[in-house]
Amino acid sequence: MSRDPLADTGAPRGYDLQVRDLKHRAVQLGEWAFTMVHDGWRAYDTGDFTAAQTVLDRDATLDRFDEDMEHATTAFLVLRQPAAIDLRTAVALLKITTHLDRIGRLGFDMARTTSSPPVPELSDIRNLLQRMDDAVEPMVRQALDALAHDQVDTARELFARDDAVDRMHREVSQLIVATLEKQPKQARRLASDLLVARHFERIADNACKVSEKTIYALTGQRRSEYLPRHATAPYALESPWGSPTKRK
Repeated sequence: MSRDPLADTGAPRGYDLQVRDLKHRAVQLGEWAFTMVHDGWRAYDTGDFTAAQTVLDRDATLDRFDEDMEHATTAFLVLRQPAAIDLRTAVALLKITTHLDRIGRLGFDMARTTSSPPVPELSDIRNLLQRMDDAVEPMVRQALDALAHDQVDTARELFARDDAVDRMHREVSQLIVATLEKQPKQARRLASDLLVARHFERIADNACKVSEKTIYALTGQRRSEYLPRHATAPYALESPWGSPTKRK
């Protein structure tokens, strides 16, 4: 008698392989988005228009990755009608794809902001932006690793790292405003720096969203269950000095 084709042999079945393939596609999209962030910042930082154009040229491929992922996931849902963890994974991947696409587009926008080489007088701001890049790029990598290897703890570590990026964003924003008052002639560059700082902050947020959906796929838990908002100030506003204040 031949072996039961549904017997648990320890080897991945066709159904499992489809789920793995979907995750692999998502990670590929994330890797592409990561290169756009990495190279977009380098182009902006150095004022390299040629490098910036290479980032802009990757937009069509980013779109194709996004569309292919959406089609593959939708087909899996319709044809396989998954349940439990596989259903959560497929639904989570649809949202993860959106956040990865946004990460790539923020890198695209950073490259598109390229205008001129750094201004020596604004080196303090440039150094802060570099610190943001040094913090944000590993966050995207970590989110992709957690997704690829089903690592819940790795995914959860990102939320504390996001707090550090938020603090740097406030710091650089305040420095830009103060510098604008002293050096109004640098308004164009300072406006671009402010945009780039915001892009970094949004990239970090989207990396956290990828991790949120990874945790949901693996555990069924939503962020409110393991990282609840502050009980008395769930939507705190930031004071000019960076400390939270309650909304009145």
